[in-house]
Amino acid sequence: MRLSRLIIVALCSFALNAPPALAQSIDLPSLGDAGSEELSPATERKLGEQIMLEVRRDPAYLSDTETSEYLNHLGYQLVSVSPSRSLDFVFFAIRDPMLNAFALPGGFIGVHTGLVLAAQTESELAGVMAHEIGHVTQRHIARMLARQRESAALALGALLLALLASRAGGSSSGDLAQAAIVGSQAAMIQQQLNFSREAEREADRVGFQTLTDGGFDSRGMEGFFGRLQSGTRIYESAAPAYLRTHPMTVERISDMQNRTRNLRVKQRADSLDFQLSRARLRVLQETTTQGWRDALEYFNGQLKNQTTASEVAARYGIAVAALKLNQPDLAVQAAQTARRLSAAPSPVLDKVVAEARLAAARTPDERAAAVRMASDNAARFPLSSLAVSHYLDVLNQTNEHEAAIAFLRKQEAISRTQPAYHALLGRAYAALNRRSLQHQSIGEMYALLGAPQAAVNQLELARRANDGDFYTMSEIDARMRDLQAEVKRDRENNKEVSRR
Repeated sequence: MRLSRLIIVALCSFALNAPPALAQSIDLPSLGDAGSEELSPATERKLGEQIMLEVRRDPAYLSDTETSEYLNHLGYQLVSVSPSRSLDFVFFAIRDPMLNAFALPGGFIGVHTGLVLAAQTESELAGVMAHEIGHVTQRHIARMLARQRESAALALGALLLALLASRAGGSSSGDLAQAAIVGSQAAMIQQQLNFSREAEREADRVGFQTLTDGGFDSRGMEGFFGRLQSGTRIYESAAPAYLRTHPMTVERISDMQNRTRNLRVKQRADSLDFQLSRARLRVLQETTTQGWRDALEYFNGQLKNQTTASEVAARYGIAVAALKLNQPDLAVQAAQTARRLSAAPSPVLDKVVAEARLAAARTPDERAAAVRMASDNAARFPLSSLAVSHYLDVLNQTNEHEAAIAFLRKQEAISRTQPAYHALLGRAYAALNRRSLQHQSIGEMYALLGAPQAAVNQLELARRANDGDFYTMSEIDARMRDLQAEVKRDRENNKEVSRR
């Protein structure tokens, strides 16, 4: 994961040396009373939103609707039976071949693509995610940050970025470690961020219960952690990033084995979506033409040697790789074969068929047929964000921007409380050159992402464009006043913190 090394170095350095005036400029919430044992859930959530702004800017952040929908669907199967069922979680993917996952403040949980590919069963992946949910459930991060409450707001910014660096552990982990650990004082920050053994055991216990209550194979957590540990026991330096950031002990593995031994084995078949997601991520994990060719060769090899656990997933993988390689005819053939081999309803398979058909279309009639297919998929799966967002993409690709706006306002899969809703709306308004509405939509997106100052900046652009009707411009003015007041409150709170 490649967060800007300079940003992390600068923040760590400023955290150690900056005067209070600089600390006041950071856009982070007040941590409240230093005597409290924990941060409030609202404060913790806002902290998470702030660091997610950095995560989403990073090239390694995988903004992929299919992957996001799968991870959040799987994650909420676990959350629904956990003690945190009342909290809002966000599960997201990081493009990195190293095996890792991490929890951020406020219920944001990142999963590396390499970890998904390494999981041999869906229960193994669910076991890792349940462990991370356990950290959130037990508020380990909130307690850890609360102990550092006396630090200035800017020091907190460095601490959060160091947390992300310590959890990244991917191919760039060496650079990140050098960037985040600046001198002995920053190294001390790094050390404070590692979860204690007690916290790891507690996350194991809560995660294991969540895994079994969710109907997954209780051996999933034990099997995955045990396989990682045994495979790297001799060479500790070669241990996967997950074991370096979540130190595994014999005691922890024994405890999980004992818990499993006392339960009746509950086998669970992997879902089609798990198989499709693994195939998709094998392609999307790569960012070069050669990488996509290697993925295509991998799937062809599976089919030739009959080593694939799912022919449907292998054909789907070929279609995804072929689209990346601009081979639409191959993509159509593979996508249609995958769709034909699977009797189960699948918005993922239906989408790739429509996507490939549109890419391969050579006549207006063929393009119209592909658009109808995307429309039918959205109607067939009205609550699937990937089916709905794909149809919106198709409408925008075919310059049907007014139709995209009308459909977006009436669909139910993407709510107005989601940043994606306003991002899609802003894209359509930009294409229509309706600048006030465009910047208003992007402003609402930033507000929902927890960046009120960026939202104010967009609304200022909207007001300057001044091409909306009276109602729109009045709405923009009123919203700007609310957000400016929020920015002012945040700054005053941070000033108060810096004086303590």
